[in-house]
Amino acid sequence: MSSFPLRLLSLLFLVPALHAQNVVEQDAILKNLRAQLPEGWTLESKDKRIIFSKNDSVWIRHVNKNNAAANNKKMNADERISSFKKEGKKTKAMISFRLEPKWTAQATKKAEEQNKKAFNQISRLPEKYKIEALYDSVLSEKGGEHYTPKTDADKEQIRKFNEEKEKILKGVVPVPFLQTEKYSLFPDVTSGVEDATTDVYPERATTELYKVQNMVNDICRVQKQP
Repeated sequence: MSSFPLRLLSLLFLVPALHAQNVVEQDAILKNLRAQLPEGWTLESKDKRIIFSKNDSVWIRHVNKNNAAANNKKMNADERISSFKKEGKKTKAMISFRLEPKWTAQATKKAEEQNKKAFNQISRLPEKYKIEALYDSVLSEKGGEHYTPKTDADKEQIRKFNEEKEKILKGVVPVPFLQTEKYSLFPDVTSGVEDATTDVYPERATTELYKVQNMVNDICRVQKQP
C-alpha cells in the first residue's frame, strides 16, 4: 500500500486539531484570557466550544450541607481525603462556553426586539385566559409564575395559558452577553465546582473556577451601546 493515503489520513485528523488551536491563537481576547489563567489551568477549543479546565482531577461528593460542616470539623486532612475517595468520584473542574461567530449590533438588536415582543405577548396571557385572580404569590416566590386553580374550568384555562406561553417562549432567542474579538460566547457546562449539594476537594478548585468565571465576565461582557 502506498504511504500517500496514510499521510493524507494523518492530515485529515490533524486539520480539526489545528483549527481548534487557531480559535484561541487567532483571537486576541482568548489569548489574553489564557495568559491570565490560574496556574494548572488550560484553555482549549473543541466542538465549537472553548473549555477552561484544571489539569489535575478533583473529587466531588453529594452532601447534606446542614451536616457537612459539622462532619468536616471532626475529620483531619487525611480522613477528609479518604471520605471523598470512599463517597465521591473523580472528575474535572471545568467551565465551557459555546461559540458562535461574533454577533453584529444589528443581529443583537433584532433578537432583543423579537424577545421583547414575545415577553409582551406573554404578559397579556393571564388577562386573555382570565386567570389573573388565580395568581399564587407564595408558589411564585420559589421561582416561575404559578397559578392555582379552584375549579376544573380554571385548570383548563391554566392549561391553555401554559400551552400558549410555551409556544411563544420557543421563539425567544438567547442573546449573548459575552464576546471576544471574533466570537460570541454562550454559557454551556460547569462541573467540579462546589454548590448547595456538592462538596469538592481540593477546595481551591472551586475558588480557581470562580476566578476564571469572573475573569471571563469582566473581560468579555458586552458593553451596551448608549
